[in-house]
Amino acid sequence: PTGTLADKINKDFGSFKNFKALFTAAANAVEGSGWGILAHRKIDDKLVVLQSEKHQQLTQWGVTPILVLDVWEHAYYLKYQNRRAEYVNAWWEIVSWSNVQLNYDSI
Repeated sequence: PTGTLADKINKDFGSFKNFKALFTAAANAVEGSGWGILAHRKIDDKLVVLQSEKHQQLTQWGVTPILVLDVWEHAYYLKYQNRRAEYVNAWWEIVSWSNVQLNYDSI
């Protein structure tokens, strides 16, 4: 990420490295089906990393998702079988930060 999104990530997480480690851990720790999410929390103007599991369970309301990683097994099984961590690591190589920036700019 660059620009205002990079600045916000650095402000709210300390660094991109810290954010990436937190997001990766959250996505890898989803039990069963769900998503890893980078969201903006309007109430305090913070970026937060969330897990959403089994649709509505463990979902935090009052946030706007700006980056979502699907870690349901159907998203990666054909290529990665049960190797979710490998899938998550490979996913970082294809994130469209320009689209994430657009999402952030629209909040």
